[in-house]
Amino acid sequence: MPAIQVKNLCKTYVRRPFLGVKVEKPVLTGIDLTLQSGKVLGLVGESGCGKSTLCKVLLGIESITSGKVEIFGENIAGLSGSSWKELRRKMQVIYQDPYASLDPRFSVYQLLSEPLQIHGLYPNKSERKKYLHELLAAVQLDPVILDRYPHEFSGGQRQRIAIARALALKPQILIADEPVSALDVSVQAQILNLLKTIQQQRNLSVLFVTHDFAVARFLCDEIAVMQQGKIVEQGPAEQIFEHPQHSYTQKLLSAVPSVEEAL
Repeated sequence: MPAIQVKNLCKTYVRRPFLGVKVEKPVLTGIDLTLQSGKVLGLVGESGCGKSTLCKVLLGIESITSGKVEIFGENIAGLSGSSWKELRRKMQVIYQDPYASLDPRFSVYQLLSEPLQIHGLYPNKSERKKYLHELLAAVQLDPVILDRYPHEFSGGQRQRIAIARALALKPQILIADEPVSALDVSVQAQILNLLKTIQQQRNLSVLFVTHDFAVARFLCDEIAVMQQGKIVEQGPAEQIFEHPQHSYTQKLLSAVPSVEEAL
């Protein structure tokens, strides 16, 4: 069973100016997308094509205008609050900007403990602290940082903390929305290697959103190419790179710099 199955998904924003005629803006049009269990699917496209909106729909932050989204076979349309709470244990998100995604008022201990408290996990303080140590070790951070605050860390360290928080509920699906684009190039490589290791160790299903084909090729099993709110091509990563079928995919790939060109 696919981790995520999207069928003919449409998302339209409606704006109603005061005493004016309502204005509709289609953002997602007829999206068909499949994330297989235990695989990494790269969602690639230019800025503004609708990638982040699709992530918000999958996470229940935005409503569906029409179409269907199934998570492990369950249709998310019309889910109750309690059902969404249970689903979010299975599906977590890593945001693009680690400076904005961590509450500066919370220590690392509080940041990692919050999802556990919400879902009633590890109520015993000693057991919780032991589990938090394990989480930090999984993202290659020293447990001594538990009492420190986000402003005391570099961008790469903050993103590791954000990854640890996403892993806290032992999810089966990770949605990573451009998780390395705000980081220095050298740090990007470290975070990508970490994500690849975690995905393989935990057999996670990952939707990895990026505008960088080189990053997608390194990490992803399959790639879906999005243009102006539509999926124009999806297939195995190597097939997309070696034999792109759609003209837009070919255009994006031709813009990727090569070592030979750099020399």
